[in-house]
Amino acid sequence: ARLKPEAQIGYFAGCTASFVEQDVAEGTARLLNAAGVEFTYMGEDEACCGLPMLVAGKWDTFAEIVRHNIEGMRARGVRTVVTSCPACWLSWHTYYKDWAQKLGLDYDFEVRHYSEVLAERIRAGEFRFPNPVPLKVTWHDPCHMGRAGGIYEPPREVLRAIPGLELVEMEYNRECAHCCGSVLTLVENPDTGKVIGNVRLREAEATGAEAVVASCPCCEVQLRVTAQKTGRDLPVIDLAHLASRALGVDMRDPTPYAMEAWGVFEAMIWLLKPERMADLFEELFAPMFRAMPAPMLAMMRLAKRVPGMLGLMKPMMPLMMPVLVPMLMPKVMPDMLAAVARRVPMPAHMQEQMPDLLPEAMKGLMPQMLPLITPLVVPRMIRYIREEL
Repeated sequence: ARLKPEAQIGYFAGCTASFVEQDVAEGTARLLNAAGVEFTYMGEDEACCGLPMLVAGKWDTFAEIVRHNIEGMRARGVRTVVTSCPACWLSWHTYYKDWAQKLGLDYDFEVRHYSEVLAERIRAGEFRFPNPVPLKVTWHDPCHMGRAGGIYEPPREVLRAIPGLELVEMEYNRECAHCCGSVLTLVENPDTGKVIGNVRLREAEATGAEAVVASCPCCEVQLRVTAQKTGRDLPVIDLAHLASRALGVDMRDPTPYAMEAWGVFEAMIWLLKPERMADLFEELFAPMFRAMPAPMLAMMRLAKRVPGMLGLMKPMMPLMMPVLVPMLMPKVMPDMLAAVARRVPMPAHMQEQMPDLLPEAMKGLMPQMLPLITPLVVPRMIRYIREEL
């Protein structure tokens, strides 16, 4: 193995390749090693590239990430950062450079996608694949690496260098390639994401390819989700995974775990709709009222008995909610954890983390969510006071 504690080349794996579609990171490391590339890796010191925080407007968090990752690579003597995830490539290549200047950080990195490194060595005759892979495939150009980076040919060069592999192009390719519909579309509106993804899969099927090859972990999740939801039997294979087959390495298919992880994510997206959050709050009324300070609970019970008082209280409740919810949230958290678990099936290792994750998530979510759910919750709360308190 050529993994070094310090090296001029540093591999940045990214979150999805590290924790979900791990064949991406494993395959990339195997390919770099087979090509004779000595590289280092931040390991558990590696933070997210930060792109989700940047687009979400959490610029203070993004600044911390930029500083952390740049300092981590510099401490390992890195001059060239190599990524497998196109979003990580875009972050390091473009956004880190801009933000380093804003933050007063030294930034003198060359940033490359691993397919560029491999293609360069293939052209120079320094690397070749020893084993054939008899498969007809089509290539999906990722937006972050394609239109945003102009990296179109290197992944194709890698595919063409694999013995026995046939590469056929979709009608829309390179700078004209259609987006897969992932990232903000899939998260904000899964139904729209499915429609967009289906367009791309129809293009792929029209080529007669036996599989779609991609390099973006998010594209791969989206295309796999869409294929499942539309009943399409078209495998989606990561470039590093496929190229590793030509090295004689057959890695585990990440699709089952990726689909399981997406199922949790999709259920959580559904839960975070204001209507669903209002349903969740209604289920928590009983423990919330039990957790109220005694004087406040007495006032609520008095309002139930005095004619017209609930009507007077109704316009006050939207003003009370921003005070009431943060005060009661820690006390009802066990009930909320149970209610979320009933709505979002998740594997045991995720359930174990929820007592730590959910309180922090709610703390960040509630300031934005309360104005949306209060009009839905208040009438139900008035009814609860009148009928059940």
